[in-house]
Amino acid sequence: MYNAKLVKADSIQKAASAIEGIGVCDECVRIMRDKAVFRLVKLHCVRNAVANILKQEMISSGGDATVSQWTVNCARPKTDVLLMGTIKHYKLLIAKMRMQGAARPTSEKKNEYKSLCEELSETLKADLKG
Repeated sequence: MYNAKLVKADSIQKAASAIEGIGVCDECVRIMRDKAVFRLVKLHCVRNAVANILKQEMISSGGDATVSQWTVNCARPKTDVLLMGTIKHYKLLIAKMRMQGAARPTSEKKNEYKSLCEELSETLKADLKG
């Protein structure tokens, strides 16, 4: 009846093209394209305190994150983190984590957050530009 089909949008350009194909204005394409591309990003050996903040900030941005079962009780000092979200979620996450880092009491912890933001930005570089 409606001829439903899956649309693969694995890049900002493909998402923009699919959105544009509906017949929307250029401003709508610009607003919507970051919401149409979903990415999973895995981080390795993240300190539990940072992993918990990452998870909280990703969820508050509308995305999600998963950490190991030992993170909450700190049974192990570090965890891998799987972040799940759209490009829009990652832009919000990186901005929030920069603010979190600025509020840290020591330069060591400030640098930890700075490095995390830089690595996320580099990993998503192709998606974040534009």
